[in-house]
Parts: sequence; structure tokens; C-alpha cells
Amino acid sequence: MARLKRALGCWLFERWKIELVLNAPALAKWMGLTWLDLCNRNETLTVDDVTGGRVCQWSDSSRLTAVSVFPSLGARISRTLLEEWPVSSFAVGSDAGRSRPAMSFLIPVGGDSRMAQFFAALGAARAQAGVPSEVVVVEQGVDQHLLGKLPSDVVYYFQRVSAGKHFNKSSALNKAARLASGDALVILDADYLLPSRFALTSAAALTTVEAARPARWILYLEQPQGRHQAPRQSPGHCIANIESIVSNNPTPIVVRQSTYWAIGGHDEEYEGWGGEDSEFLDRLRTRSISEGGWLPVWHLWHPPAAKKKDGDRNSALHGAKMAIPARQRIAKLMGALVGSGALP
Repeated sequence: MARLKRALGCWLFERWKIELVLNAPALAKWMGLTWLDLCNRNETLTVDDVTGGRVCQWSDSSRLTAVSVFPSLGARISRTLLEEWPVSSFAVGSDAGRSRPAMSFLIPVGGDSRMAQFFAALGAARAQAGVPSEVVVVEQGVDQHLLGKLPSDVVYYFQRVSAGKHFNKSSALNKAARLASGDALVILDADYLLPSRFALTSAAALTTVEAARPARWILYLEQPQGRHQAPRQSPGHCIANIESIVSNNPTPIVVRQSTYWAIGGHDEEYEGWGGEDSEFLDRLRTRSISEGGWLPVWHLWHPPAAKKKDGDRNSALHGAKMAIPARQRIAKLMGALVGSGALP
């Protein structure tokens, strides 16, 4: 009975809008409704004046309830979004490496357990068209796995760390930002597939503001079944079953390089996963930022990282950091960068 009640409630408040957008988009648009406007019943969206995207008027990330109640919706939504926002995994015809890059995609990598996801994400980043761009990969770990395996246009650096140390994404991102040639930086996880117009639309936003959060939704793919456990490097696998659709995720972020360093870069006291992106975003909000997402991003499935699996997401450290005003944190980070000579 409880399951039936939940399903009926979802139809009444949420699913009918999704079905309208999927099956009668012209009518839905006439009614002022697109996929950008879909959210849970207790959530509120506003239109971003800069990008036309939707700003989530709640603090944390959230899952679209309708996909949890009706799992088959995920693949249908993904298929529709892929038509509007196609993904390419091939750099043929792209602007990557052809001239001085205007935009640099920063991808931190640790270990070799997610190489299939990484190379798929790399392909989508290299296939951006319309904006001269580059990809900067910083591999961090005890062993070097990517040497000699990357396309020649990819900027690559290996950060060696001691055995037993946690992956430090903040340190890898700061190194990647120092190596970057672009005036704009994209903070990108190594398991994200970006649509081909990500760079083009993001560059347009940065003509008005210093930073933006382009992703309206992150679509999380389900674990592959059968013999093909690793993702194929083709855009077609975005149509696979979707485990969840998430709104208001902190990443990916696009930011002017000058702004990245003006707020102190990433805080390297964070280790493992958890909190570093939210803390960076909090400091970024002291500058001009557009938080209205306008495009989808696909997240490739992989087993959870160790610190996520055991529940350790730097909660104590993050709580202590966020208790300090953002401008004070910026001043401390800037002081450390200047004092160490690490400020570009």
C-alpha cells in the first residue's frame, strides 16, 4: 500500500510533467515547461539571468524522486537529453590543440582502477568543438600508469605520493591549474562525460561572470551487467539504464584562471573524497558566479572509493572549515601560496 501511495503521489506531482516533456515537448514548452524545470515537489527553481539555466534554491544535491520510483524513466530521459546535448568521444574535427587554448580541462587521476572511465571522460573532453581547448591530466599515486598512453595534445604530469597516503584531489587540481594555458579552467572529475557543446556554452557564460556551474543534472549510469563491465568509449552508452539523476552537484565548475587563484585555489588539507569541491564553491561565491545549470552531464559507473565506502567524507574537517568565513579562508590560502612562492 505504501509503495502504491508513493507511486500515485509521484504521478500526481512529478511524473506527468516528465511525460509531457518527453512525449509532447512543444506543448510542454508552450506551457513554460522544459526538462530544465523538472524537480521534486518540495524543490524550487529560478531562472538564471546570465545563462538561462535553472538555479536550485536548496543547499545540497538531491535525486530526482521519479527516477527512483519509476526506474525505467531514467533511460528515456537520458535518450532525450542525448539528442539535445550529444556526446562525442572522438577528437576528430575538434579545436583541441589547434591554437592557444582558451579553456583548459583539469582532470585529476589516482590509481588504475578506473582507467576505462577516465579514457571515456578524456575522449569527451578532447572532443569539445567551437572553443580552442586543452586537457591537463595530473596523475597522482605511487605508480605511474599513464605515461606514454595519452594523446600527444594532452598535458600530463605525474605527482608521486608515498604509499598509504590518500589521494589528494585538491593538490592535483592546483598542479593542473599551474600547468594550464587557458584563461578559463574546467574542474572535471575523471568519470564525467561532457556534452560536445559544454566548452562553447561555458565560454559564453564566462564573458559575463567569473565562474559558472553548467550542469543542471548529473545522470548516474547503473553498473554494467554481463561480460562488459567497463564502459565502452562511445556516446551510445549514455542511453544505458540510469541509476539516479542528481541536481545541484558542486561540479563540474568553470572558472576564469585569474579567479581560481584569487580565491586561493583548492584547499590541500582535504584528502580523499568529500568536502573539497563544496568548500571551493563556497569561496567562489565571494566572486561573480552563475549557478543556473543548463546542460546534462553523464557519470560513469564505478565502485565507490575507499573513503566513500567506509563513510569517511572529511565531515569533521569540512565542518571546521565551513565555520570560518570564506574571506578568512581565502586570506589564509593566499598567504600560504605567496609565502611558498606557489602563486602563479
